[in-house]
Amino acid sequence: MDDMTKLHEWRADAPTPDRARLVPGRQKLLGAAQQGSARRMRLDWRVTAAGGAATVITIAVMVAMLVGGGGPERGVQPAGPDLTSATALLGQAAEVVSQQPDLHPRDGQWVYLKTAQCRSGASDAAPDAKPEVSEEWVQYDSPVREDDKDGDTEPSQRRLYRLLASLPDDPAEIRKQAADLFPMGKDTGLTREQVETFALLATLDEAYPVHPQGMAKLYRALAADPRIEVVPHLVKDPMGHDAIAIYPDLGSKAVQRREYLLDPDTFQYQGTQSVAVRDYEEKYEDGSSAGRSYKKGEVTFCEMKMTQSLVDRDGEKP
Repeated sequence: MDDMTKLHEWRADAPTPDRARLVPGRQKLLGAAQQGSARRMRLDWRVTAAGGAATVITIAVMVAMLVGGGGPERGVQPAGPDLTSATALLGQAAEVVSQQPDLHPRDGQWVYLKTAQCRSGASDAAPDAKPEVSEEWVQYDSPVREDDKDGDTEPSQRRLYRLLASLPDDPAEIRKQAADLFPMGKDTGLTREQVETFALLATLDEAYPVHPQGMAKLYRALAADPRIEVVPHLVKDPMGHDAIAIYPDLGSKAVQRREYLLDPDTFQYQGTQSVAVRDYEEKYEDGSSAGRSYKKGEVTFCEMKMTQSLVDRDGEKP
């Protein structure tokens, strides 16, 4: 940051400030701005895309991505996010987000979403194309998403907000409640523990507006999950911004990993991207080539939040 650079020039001997300690004050200054420009994305947790055409799949198909089938010592705290482990990082994130302002959503409001989506692959017509930007409005208390009676199991934003607001402290119970909100079919090939892990990540991915204390509890539940890992350094998201990347460990046979990106200052959720962890060619279920190949480290799909905000009417912009 420019201000910090100046500070170091003035006081070269000054101790490095703890970013997490500075965030609460920053949040108070940015509270009003967050009302009008908070970022939000709706991303069906059961959808991925690859190459030039989106492919809708269930979480069970994430299993088909498989080929052939504590923190630092207390004292002086490190500046910035603690990337030594997912447990340390998410515990730190919980402390920060718990102090962020509650947007206090009201029935009748809408969520304005501006997202950027990217796809890449060797056979794409425009592999270097910039992310495609889109806008949409989602009814906060959508009657279609208030229950599952019509077969639509995607929860409304109000149900997600109320879920977060009512979460208990027990990580095991949080996992159960998240899994109940995001039901899956019985023939997924996933264990109950894996289903619950994906449900926690689905809640992180879907929820906006968020209840600050509830989001802190969700982060603590993720911190207690041994399947969650963190990339031990900041990554560049597809928009060119620094981000923290956490991901569910799918094992050594995985060809991709699904990263969930957090802002390194506020720990707010930024979006998701899929990254190839080895060179591979995409194939259909019958084993034939889909005509798309990926290199290790390539982002094969992303959906990033650019803007998310509560508005009073459908079509209104913040």
